[in-house]
Amino acid sequence: MLESMNKKTLVIIGSSIVGLIVLLLIVVWIISVVKPHYYTYEVFETKVTEAAKSYYKSNPTALPTADGEYNMSYSTLVEGNYIKPLNEMLKDGDKCTIQIVVTKYADNYSYIPYLNCPGSYETKEFYKVVSENNPVVETGSGLYSDGNGGYYFRGEVNNNYVQFGTYGKNKKDQKPYLWQIVSIESDGSIKIKSTVGTDDRYAWDDRYNEEKHSSYGYNDFEISRLKDTLIALAGNDKVLSDTYKNKLIAKELCVAKRTTADTTKDGSTECSIKSTNKYLFGTLTPYEVMRASLDENCKVAGNYSCSNYNFLASKLETTGWSITGVDGTSDSSFYSIKGYFVSSKCSGQRKLYVTTHINKRAFYKSGTGTSADPYIIR
Repeated sequence: MLESMNKKTLVIIGSSIVGLIVLLLIVVWIISVVKPHYYTYEVFETKVTEAAKSYYKSNPTALPTADGEYNMSYSTLVEGNYIKPLNEMLKDGDKCTIQIVVTKYADNYSYIPYLNCPGSYETKEFYKVVSENNPVVETGSGLYSDGNGGYYFRGEVNNNYVQFGTYGKNKKDQKPYLWQIVSIESDGSIKIKSTVGTDDRYAWDDRYNEEKHSSYGYNDFEISRLKDTLIALAGNDKVLSDTYKNKLIAKELCVAKRTTADTTKDGSTECSIKSTNKYLFGTLTPYEVMRASLDENCKVAGNYSCSNYNFLASKLETTGWSITGVDGTSDSSFYSIKGYFVSSKCSGQRKLYVTTHINKRAFYKSGTGTSADPYIIR
């Protein structure tokens, strides 16, 4: 009889323990359902981007049809049940505001959330971080003012690297794609130049030139093969995939010709004529490379001294086409060799070290800008 009672007692105790565990699990579940799940600021920004993409996927007619920047209301996403209100997503959401900027270039769209939680968090625009890390100087290597609201790097700077995309002919051979910041434009966009040449070589132009009675080509950008190539590269993934191109902005290019004796370094020559259309990719002009040199003997584009004290004069580079034709000729353009420029017939086959502009709305993620710890944007 005692043994029977002990068994009953054990059963009761065991049942009580199981019941208590079940009750605790139910309480935990209820708390998890009732208590809001708050996100970190960075994860929240990702959620907003995903919600915006979902909204436009469901409402394709609401997408902007013309290139440019557009504002989207966060309430539109909330009302459509694409995302929850701010105070349910962020612990301090009641004091936060958010602006969603939608940008369009050709078939590329980007959805950029700009979050501001006073005293706690503010989305860091990339160009502001670069500016903060590089006080303007008037001598030596560093960031200089162009006098028109923009800034450019000069000298042997080593903290202007950006990791942006990957390169390699095969997926297994992919390597981080490094670019160098050339300038911060007055509109907040950042001009960058690839440190890696294209896999293929291209002619600046190879059409038959009636004046020269040869296929040396024409050095007029608007009718050039170079123009066609830049358009093609913007439409495929030979340089960057769409994921990265969505963070870029198209710009007019400086396409005026320059003489070999021209001493200007301020863009007054090359930028006296702008391209008819805007382009996602371009190549450097001679003046940009010349002004980056601290050597006083860099007086014309062809001076070897232009390669001195110049971050754009990489000793690892092969030759690459500039975007600038040689004035006084109809069939020649400039190409760069480690920081100085040579005149060559347009029909020559050369690599392109493309340039592009990072959208001012691109945000800083990490990095100090060195080649070992480059800037990374998101």
